[in-house]
Amino acid sequence: MSIPLEFHYDFLTSLVLTDPDFPRKIKLMKRAGVKTVWLDNYIYGEWQNSLEDARRAKAILEDEGFEVQAICVPLGHGSNALNGDEADPTLPPSWQNRIDAHGNRQGTTTCVDDTVIAWYKEAVRIHKELGFTKLFYDDDLRMGSWGAHLQGCFCPHCMDRFYQKYPQYDGMKPLDIVATATEGNDLWNAWADIQCDAVLRFLDETTPEGLTPGIMVMHNGDRRHGLDISRIKAHFPNALFRVGEGHFDDGSFHHPLCRPSIETCIKKHLSLIGSIDKAFSETTTYPVGALSPENWIEKMRWEIRCGLRNLFLMSGNVFLTDPYWEALIHARDELEALAEETPLPVLDGVYREDFVWHL
Repeated sequence: MSIPLEFHYDFLTSLVLTDPDFPRKIKLMKRAGVKTVWLDNYIYGEWQNSLEDARRAKAILEDEGFEVQAICVPLGHGSNALNGDEADPTLPPSWQNRIDAHGNRQGTTTCVDDTVIAWYKEAVRIHKELGFTKLFYDDDLRMGSWGAHLQGCFCPHCMDRFYQKYPQYDGMKPLDIVATATEGNDLWNAWADIQCDAVLRFLDETTPEGLTPGIMVMHNGDRRHGLDISRIKAHFPNALFRVGEGHFDDGSFHHPLCRPSIETCIKKHLSLIGSIDKAFSETTTYPVGALSPENWIEKMRWEIRCGLRNLFLMSGNVFLTDPYWEALIHARDELEALAEETPLPVLDGVYREDFVWHL
């Protein structure tokens, strides 16, 4: 059995309506095989366009034959992950920064509290009214930054939730938690559960009936970052997942640990996701031009051999330049043939190799 290769791409809604060159870009996407596009409407709690513009852009793209869905950048990456030429984004004043174990606020990252959930519940409701049936959240829907250590939000609100659920640890200080918790022990699992609860609560309370949520899991993201793929899948059987790959530039791509780091993460995430059709790649160059078109295509070959069949092309909020589209158009037949001839992996929920911590 084989599953055909599908290409996805996301971009700002405003490009459809304001870029005089967009009709030509539509032709490039079609020639490259893109069938589904994901519109960026809502970023860090702010609409990027009017609702009427979202409705118009969606209709234009559907008339061109694309499936049109939506993507949100929900909580803040901690730096500008959308356009390297712009300043770091700001968060709404009513949102609370995530706080690390040392009591330091993590800039432009957010604690999942009642305020944030209320904002997104309304935003997602509007997306559904606009006709979107799938909504992907970018990989800042998490409770920690990249890294192998146990993380989370240690603000008073999150500490209170921890003490209430696990009274045996009542009064334990944040630094004592991270110093005492070792992977797999009761304290580690309890703290990780609280962080995973926050992400699952976000999805549970903001997702209306009839809308399929998707979560983009960061490279090597797991329970230590509040990302429990198995729990999310159990709660939302139709949920979509983008695996984490990282390595968005030629420097990291040529490092000897790049390929094992990417492939181990893909296989580990894919095994937990359990469905080829629910899994998406992180085929990203960021900023645009940082990863050469040749290496971008090579990355796709790795993704296909690992079992991915939904390739999600990503480039922040800057539209991919012509050399990338030309490279994909040239390689499209080869990539589709590779997907056809490569056996799909057995997904049993268990992949025992440890993450390779290189980014």
